[in-house]
Amino acid sequence: MPTLADILDLANLLLSSAVAVVAFSLLAYVLAYNVRNRVGRAFAALLTFVLIVYTGDVILYLVAPEQADLWLRLQWLGIPFVPAAYFDLSDALLQTTNLVSRRRTRLVTISYLLSGLISVLAIFTNLIVQGGEATGNLYYLDPGPLFPLFVAYFFFISGYGLYNTYRVRQRCLTPASRRRMTYLMVAFLAPGL
Repeated sequence: MPTLADILDLANLLLSSAVAVVAFSLLAYVLAYNVRNRVGRAFAALLTFVLIVYTGDVILYLVAPEQADLWLRLQWLGIPFVPAAYFDLSDALLQTTNLVSRRRTRLVTISYLLSGLISVLAIFTNLIVQGGEATGNLYYLDPGPLFPLFVAYFFFISGYGLYNTYRVRQRCLTPASRRRMTYLMVAFLAPGL
């Protein structure tokens, strides 16, 4: 008889697989029909980084334990970019409401550069994450000395993106638009969580 840990492990695999499949499907759709639109490109970037993270989770179930550290580090090709892409999407949405800010757009570029630096540090050094461990089918990396800075960056940029999305909602003219932006705000909480 399966234990609770086995059931939760299977649920995690199924959820990670479902997120990866949906992210890939949405990404294919966005790239096929909205690649010329700034909001579409920003959304495609967010989907790409979410896809990298969740595909890594699925692959971890298929690899030998000694390869887990490599795949956990490769997930960092997506993890630090999720808040930057979310912030980029929120900036693109604000621009569609005619609220253009060069400072905010520069901050988007800086957030992508910081995400790239964090990604390189996480993959090639032990400053962000270090030493993988395994408990059953659960593999994880321990935090490195700079991990608290990453956490602060993650919450600051994600929070700023959420605030921008709230501002977009406030600028909506119709109840239907406000309702859709509310759905979008709630949906955007999921990747960060």
